[in-house]
Amino acid sequence: MTTPVLTAKLDALPTTLDLFLAYDAGPLAVSLADGARRHSLSIGSGGSAIAAEYLARCRDTLGLGPTTVQTPMQLVTDYHDLSETDVWLFSASGDNPDAAAASQAVFDRKARKVYLVTRNTDGSAVRIVEGGGGTVHIVPVADPKDGYLATHSLMSSVVALLLACDGASRDPRGAAHLLGSLASRLTEMRDPAHRASIAARLSSLRRSDTVVIAGDSHLRPLSVLLDTSIWEASLCHVQTTDFRNLAHGRHGWLHHRQDETLVFALTGTDTRATWKAINDLLPPSLRRHAVDQRSCGRLDNALAMIDGLGIIEAMGTILGIDPGKPGIGEFGRAIYDDHSLADLAQALPPNVRHKRAAIAKSDSHDPADDPLHLIGRERLRALAEADIGGAVFDYDGTIVTTAGRYSAPDKEIADELIRLHKAGLRIGFATGRGGSAGEELRKILPADMLPSIPIGYYNGGHLRTADVDVDEDRAPADSAITETAAWLNERSDLFLCHSFKHREVQITVDMDKLRYPYRFPVDFEGCAPFAAGLVRIMGSGHSYDIVPAASSKLSVVQAIKAELPVGLEILCFGDSGSRPGNDHALLSHPYGISVGDVCGAANGCWSLFGAGSVGPEALLTILRALLPSDVGRIRVDFGSLGLDR
Repeated sequence: MTTPVLTAKLDALPTTLDLFLAYDAGPLAVSLADGARRHSLSIGSGGSAIAAEYLARCRDTLGLGPTTVQTPMQLVTDYHDLSETDVWLFSASGDNPDAAAASQAVFDRKARKVYLVTRNTDGSAVRIVEGGGGTVHIVPVADPKDGYLATHSLMSSVVALLLACDGASRDPRGAAHLLGSLASRLTEMRDPAHRASIAARLSSLRRSDTVVIAGDSHLRPLSVLLDTSIWEASLCHVQTTDFRNLAHGRHGWLHHRQDETLVFALTGTDTRATWKAINDLLPPSLRRHAVDQRSCGRLDNALAMIDGLGIIEAMGTILGIDPGKPGIGEFGRAIYDDHSLADLAQALPPNVRHKRAAIAKSDSHDPADDPLHLIGRERLRALAEADIGGAVFDYDGTIVTTAGRYSAPDKEIADELIRLHKAGLRIGFATGRGGSAGEELRKILPADMLPSIPIGYYNGGHLRTADVDVDEDRAPADSAITETAAWLNERSDLFLCHSFKHREVQITVDMDKLRYPYRFPVDFEGCAPFAAGLVRIMGSGHSYDIVPAASSKLSVVQAIKAELPVGLEILCFGDSGSRPGNDHALLSHPYGISVGDVCGAANGCWSLFGAGSVGPEALLTILRALLPSDVGRIRVDFGSLGLDR
């Protein structure tokens, strides 16, 4: 016997299968069914990557929705929001640095639901997932130490998913049937005559050969098992593809190296004819080994993985390598135990991921900038240490949601503004709106507050206190705005509905009235006042605002700053912090906080919570954290914000 370690593991697999006679797959079935009609991420590396692929196939057979399979590193280094995505993490031990990194990242990216499938109740990943409100599914194994290749842990994860999917299918075949089928295949795989037969069919294999695994896409779990195991055991070279991708250029390898190549064809009902067409055209001397797995369903894939383990054992026997203990370099354990991915996950809290996404969108990162996590940490430090004397708020998307901008602000927001005013905080508003903003504020704020609140209407173009009705006290007309309105009146080609709002110091164009909304700033370059630098254009969540070049929301900040003692800072809140957004200038300083978009400049606009909490919800959390200090100043109570991980 040349593979004593792997063979012993395979011979003992029935003991793990027996544990499933008493296994309750119900909770796992509920978790699977809960993901219906949603995208899921399935995460694993090494042997767990095989289980991750099997979940994808299981979800596909149940019609639950698309599944993307990734490694932990892909999960950590991606940064888009996962609030509509379920994430499944697979880790046998649940205690390696990459599993911990993935578990941290998935909560930072605000996944809808998080599930961990593991054999270990005490792993670091278990603590992170349970601590974050996720669900841990413990699967039974008879031998918790897999050895070098995943065997018992792989079998356990696959069988658990198979039984759970049967329960979730609403047309179950029954656990007894499924477990009986697996037991029969295990018996066949371990039969000496069968082992000898597989070895005989692969007897021409050499360590210098390349194994080309060309598979049915519905057999990805088996393809990944073979690819992973051949690589990890250093049996020979391996390349994995599907039949038609093989036909698109990869056949060149077969032409130039046919004497050094063995093709593994993994077929099923849908791809037998495809493989036959290719097989009939391949050179007769090219070695090939075909494995057919019928319908490639859940049970077929589970059986295929038992076959795959038998193939790896046979390859090891032929080549004189024990895949269960092939030997590794001294550096191997150090590489496996390296914490760099976990360190990276720690350096990417939600606000840093949010900023990374904005930088990626604009493709604008300056390599001279400090690392983002250091910049983000410094901004938090500056906010934590600031004595705050004032706060300036955008209105739409900040005080009220963009969708609910025609409704009054929530009472909770109003109550916090009143509390902070009584605590001595100077409050102002900077909005793209006209008189409607003041009208709404006069409904919710006490009359004695209003004369002390400056409002910069029309993006700061008309500054009045909140007690003044600007529909009665109108701003003088700006000639550049008047000329711009005339230009727009002549450009009906830009509109689906030729309509816009023209006020003395601002023009507002609703995006849904434009023929090509996102091209409008480019089209606008032909406007003479814009070309001359007399007006500028800014975007919000629903419209474009065209204002005189001198108009700025910062006029409200300056008005409050002039009345504050030296050393007191002004917080600024808005939601349109991207470079063309109408809150960009307001938010791009150390005390600016976005509750929506951020810009692509590392030292520009940032949020506190990332993309997960936005608008009035995020604002309310921050307002509640503004508390009087022991010396009578107002500071941000960071402990109440939930930013510590």
